[in-house]
Amino acid sequence: MAPVRILIADDHEIVRRGVRSLLKSRSDWSVCGEAVDGVDAVRKAKELKPDVIVLDISMPQLNGLDAARQIRKEVPQSEILILSQHGAAEMERTALSAGARAYVSKTDVSRDLLAAVEALSQHRAPRSLWEPAFAAATAHPEKLPTAPSVVKTDSSVADAREQLAAIVDSSSDAIISKKLDGIVHSWNASAERIFGYTAQEMIGQPITTIIPPELHEEEAMILNRLRSGQRIDHFETVRVAKSGKRITVSLTISPVRDSAGIIVGASKIARDITEHKRVQELLRAAHDELEARVQERTAELEHRAAQVSAQAELLDLANDAILVRSLDDRITYWNRGSARLYGWTKEEVLGKHPHDILRTEFPEPFENIKAQLLREGSWQGELIHKRRDGSTVIAASRWSTWSSKEGKPLGFLELNTDVTDRKRAEDTLRQMSGRLLQMQDDERRRIARELHDSAGQMLVAMDMNLASIQRESDRLSEEAARACQESLELVREMSKELRTMSHLLHPPLLDEAGLPSAIQWFVQGFAERSKIPVDLDLSPDLGRLSNEVETAIFRIVQEALTNIHRHSGSPTASIRIHRNSREVRLEIADKGKGFSQAGKRNLSAANGTGVGIQGMRERIRQLGGRVHIDSGPRGTTIVATLPAEAQPAISVPDSQTAKVAS
Repeated sequence: MAPVRILIADDHEIVRRGVRSLLKSRSDWSVCGEAVDGVDAVRKAKELKPDVIVLDISMPQLNGLDAARQIRKEVPQSEILILSQHGAAEMERTALSAGARAYVSKTDVSRDLLAAVEALSQHRAPRSLWEPAFAAATAHPEKLPTAPSVVKTDSSVADAREQLAAIVDSSSDAIISKKLDGIVHSWNASAERIFGYTAQEMIGQPITTIIPPELHEEEAMILNRLRSGQRIDHFETVRVAKSGKRITVSLTISPVRDSAGIIVGASKIARDITEHKRVQELLRAAHDELEARVQERTAELEHRAAQVSAQAELLDLANDAILVRSLDDRITYWNRGSARLYGWTKEEVLGKHPHDILRTEFPEPFENIKAQLLREGSWQGELIHKRRDGSTVIAASRWSTWSSKEGKPLGFLELNTDVTDRKRAEDTLRQMSGRLLQMQDDERRRIARELHDSAGQMLVAMDMNLASIQRESDRLSEEAARACQESLELVREMSKELRTMSHLLHPPLLDEAGLPSAIQWFVQGFAERSKIPVDLDLSPDLGRLSNEVETAIFRIVQEALTNIHRHSGSPTASIRIHRNSREVRLEIADKGKGFSQAGKRNLSAANGTGVGIQGMRERIRQLGGRVHIDSGPRGTTIVATLPAEAQPAISVPDSQTAKVAS
């Protein structure tokens, strides 16, 4: 019988090597080729026509989902198995709809891969890994189909050690181990690159070689904490390279124990954050300068307003522009402040229509403003005027009704304060805020990608290596076998936590499957973590939107649900996302205690009630949308509307209306 021919496609060589090692445990299987990206996978699938294709999702040039769709058309006889870092059931459904027959999470690859390939080799689909019955069965590996036993030599352990050494050397961070007396025990390639010392120069030397003299006491403190078994996370400090250059680093230091559990040394990961800190300082300096300018201008305007208030009876000496309009809309008073601001003298404007002089742009029809003045006696807002020289003035305008002693309206008193410079400063601040939000999203996406592409793939490789060692447990001592099993469990737990962290920073579903899948995944995870059921209603024709709109909606949902969990005390939450041809409408509601009285007073302010509300409003404003927040003792509702900017529509996977229970 001809062997089952398998093509492996993954952009990480270390993962391909691990998969190849697992598949070699079956003598009746053969790896006929390997592909390094999606385009390469499609080409080799057409060329080799394998029985089974093991395909990663996150690959350059062409992702695994699009590659699967092409392969299904070009090589329909080949069975496709998606192997991915993403563990969400939503991603499995997306993969199956793209043409895959099976889906295995890299977290469970050593447990599930062989059984899935076995099923596909017989042209049958394995049961979904997300079905409770299958999950219960896979908790007992002895119930899964087993492959013929293959006897291996002790070289498997040596290979695993070499693999771990390769992982350490391939890290972009400096990885150093030292003894409790501070003597360097190991020194990887990135440590050589960052600090300039070779391994031969540093191994056997005190770690204080790279520590500035004034920080030697810091090293003594670190060693004392390590001796007591403490781990040190993200400790920012300064180290000195061989060249004498000072480098800002972030240190993560863990105690190293021997087989008896005694602390014998430390493992240190040092990340060079010099450039990151420099950029932070530049941004902080720019922000402080802008803030100082805004405060200076605001203080100036407040001082000017105070002067006008103190000398209200001397209107002609006021700094602000003051004019009076008659009921038939003609100028009857024009102070010197108006002449200074607009460039027209009193003699030139009296009796004229204000619009002929100022060419005013109102925020609403003038008839509506006039009706409010006659009804309530006052109006205020921002107006845009033209000076005599044609330049533009933005004015904070306050109007009052001027009446006779009998209460009969005679006209309207208009006081205009020039806020042009302040508005420009605010616009600059908003632009910077928008750039900072974009930088934050980009940084989240970059960190999530790095966690996926580096640490995530390394953990997958370690999982497969340890699984290979575990299959030889009958050749290990009882203690070694137990240590191997514990290590495998730790690696899987670490992989799970790393994936959760990466997805919360930036869910890959948002880029690869779209907003509906990403929202369903996040809401389900939120409900499980918070025990707050969420009623989710997604428009069936929501489809794909622009990256900016999808990211904004996802971040608003993320922030709102976090606030509901932390502050509202609500037992439930609901989310509605609907669209039409012009716009997308997002509504998030809870049944909690609502905002405090101080929060309600600030709801209508431009800066919201807190950093979260500010972030929501700024994201929506940057995209030309609008937001309304209504809060009371029966709960809070947030309604955001954004332009659709639709891309080609796709269907929401499965049901678009779901009740996510805790």
